[in-house]
Amino acid sequence: MRVLLVSLVLTFGTLGAAAQGDVASAAAPPTTEAPASTVPTSTINEFIPEDQQITDCISAAPKPGCGSQARSDWHQWMVLVALVGGMAFVGWRVVAGLRRQRHEPESHESATP
Repeated sequence: MRVLLVSLVLTFGTLGAAAQGDVASAAAPPTTEAPASTVPTSTINEFIPEDQQITDCISAAPKPGCGSQARSDWHQWMVLVALVGGMAFVGWRVVAGLRRQRHEPESHESATP
């Protein structure tokens, strides 16, 4: 009987508070429009050639003439130099480790029965 009494009090207490307008209301949804200062003034893409059809240039192996001068600069060459330098360093360390291992005498004895 107590459970019924407690549930009735809680139910009517909650409904009474909702009827009085004490419940928080939702805020207005945010706008999805970008501010005028963030809208670009130009939408020209310098990576897309103007004298070729776009379908000829979008593939894993684009046809000649689809590139632009903006596609490669010194940053791309620096990445290539860093990759080749890293590969050379790893190769040098592997060769040096193998040579050192070959010239060192075996210090551990083999167990023969």
